[in-house]
Amino acid sequence: MKALLISLVVFGVSAAQDRLPAREKTGGRAAAAAERNAKLARLAGEGPAVREAILSSPLPFVPMAPCRVMDTRTGQGFSGAFGPPTPQANSTRTVPVTQSACGIPTTATAYSLNITVVPGGPLGFLTIWPSGSARPLVSTLNALDGSVVANAAIVPAGSNGAVDVFVTDRTDVIIDINGYFGANGTARLYSVTPCRLMDTRGGFGGAFGPPVLGAGQVRDVPVPSSGCGIPPSATAYSLNVTVVPRGALGFLTIYPTGTTRPNVSTLNSFTGRIVANAAIVPAGTGGAVSVFVTDAADVILDINGYLAP
Repeated sequence: MKALLISLVVFGVSAAQDRLPAREKTGGRAAAAAERNAKLARLAGEGPAVREAILSSPLPFVPMAPCRVMDTRTGQGFSGAFGPPTPQANSTRTVPVTQSACGIPTTATAYSLNITVVPGGPLGFLTIWPSGSARPLVSTLNALDGSVVANAAIVPAGSNGAVDVFVTDRTDVIIDINGYFGANGTARLYSVTPCRLMDTRGGFGGAFGPPVLGAGQVRDVPVPSSGCGIPPSATAYSLNVTVVPRGALGFLTIYPTGTTRPNVSTLNSFTGRIVANAAIVPAGTGGAVSVFVTDAADVILDINGYLAP
């Protein structure tokens, strides 16, 4: 295993849309931050081939219980920049993350987000990037068939801690946060060879295997007790979550065991398709994470790293 201070810059390019056309953070708090911002701006100009970059100044990470930053659907309790109306075609919304109800400090330099779209029809693409800079030539997700789609993205904080969201077509947008990068963070990323933690279809026993999760069911998954060699000192996990629904799946949420299930979703599959998404999830009671599904689905969890002091 290799311990690294997290220093990834990811604009959230999804695998299917590298060819789609599309278009970072002004200085402010310190000379070092200004220098980092300039580097980010140059990287953004490189286009979709630049998916991540190692910067000279590492960014310690602070994991947190998932929290909903924004939901533009009506009746969800959000307002102003964080709520309705629904973003229209070719529009950009500035989202001041540090002014949300999630308690993100103004010293945060980047965010670990999960972005979900609920389109009114086909959506060419959505792009999220740091406010105060030109829209980069990347896309975060696509929904060409109008399906509800979610994707994870690490996005640098822009002017006044905000991020910008652009959509090519009319769609509601939901943004959840599960951590941020900042000077007050102490967590280091320990990379591991990707390892399967759980598969409810078979081949695993106890909390890691069958039966299928039923509608409205929660499964606690004691990650350090798996066969993947994750130590009990881990404070968060870098996971890939896959669902194999038995039919339409409203949503799946993964969160720290021992905490109240947050009002967020990790992924959706209204059409019953197999869907996967990445997530950084804090360790809960006994190092476990909890998985909730609204409808019957097999769940597969893979781990590719963990965070620890």
